Amino acid sequence: MAELRNTFSWSHSRRGVFETCLRRYFLVYYGSWGGWEATAPPAVREAWIQKRLTTLPMWIGTLVHEAAEEALKALCHGRPVVPDTLLARSRARAAHQVQESASGAALRASGKATVFQEHYYREPIPDGAWDAAIEEVGRQIRTFLADPVYLRLCQVPDRLMEVESLEQVDVEGVPVWVKLDALVSDGRGGCVIVDWKTGAAHDSDAIGEQLGVYGLYCQIHHGIPPSDLVAMHVNLRYGTRAQHRVDDQTLEATRRTIATSACAMRSLLEDPSRNVASRERFPMLPLGDPTCRGCPFRRTCGRETSD
Repeated sequence: MAELRNTFSWSHSRRGVFETCLRRYFLVYYGSWGGWEATAPPAVREAWIQKRLTTLPMWIGTLVHEAAEEALKALCHGRPVVPDTLLARSRARAAHQVQESASGAALRASGKATVFQEHYYREPIPDGAWDAAIEEVGRQIRTFLADPVYLRLCQVPDRLMEVESLEQVDVEGVPVWVKLDALVSDGRGGCVIVDWKTGAAHDSDAIGEQLGVYGLYCQIHHGIPPSDLVAMHVNLRYGTRAQHRVDDQTLEATRRTIATSACAMRSLLEDPSRNVASRERFPMLPLGDPTCRGCPFRRTCGRETSD
């Protein structure tokens, strides 16, 4: 089997980590690399575990997206899901993941088992928090199944072009990863990009930038001009939806953003040609920065030993 290499790439989420904290960026994309191997150094293994940590809000989003993916892929295969069955599977999955994380079994797993940050750092969990989270998952799944977008897709399932498909395109020499929740043909030669959100707080500008990346992907990969694209996000927590511009101006701004962001990322590498990074080039945030509260890398970033 060929050796798995850590090669440079760009994504909207990677840009977000880079602009939030450089040390965290290093740990996510370099310091934890290879931590899944049995022979990994302890520090690398620990960083890899911390990279996998999730929180209750993140977990809710993951479970809802998994259910939505299951429902949409079932449509693609001509077998629409039974809502009660989908909800029951999600509840069972949730209960298993909570138990696995609480017992510590998830920490010993070599795959993608769910590990809660609350369990890992032994943080106090309010009474009823787990039940409330599982109830919120069920509520948002029901909202998804009743949403006009999903109901319309039930009528025209053949128009689903992509569902949670991880794809890569080249944007002027920069490998860019995207994963659209759904890409749908409008039946008239154009496409609709659909993105489901589950959180309480989402910045409209940030969502627009993310959908701009998706629009650029559709132009490059599928040859769809911006004039034939519609991008929208549906917030399942609040049952709202909004459309975002993906015109020529937006896509040109997206190209510039990718080029500028990728250049900044590469400028901090010790050896850009081999995508080699050193920890010292990615400093921590200033002491007391509120971003550090709740960071999954609190035990690895170096803050405890440097201050």
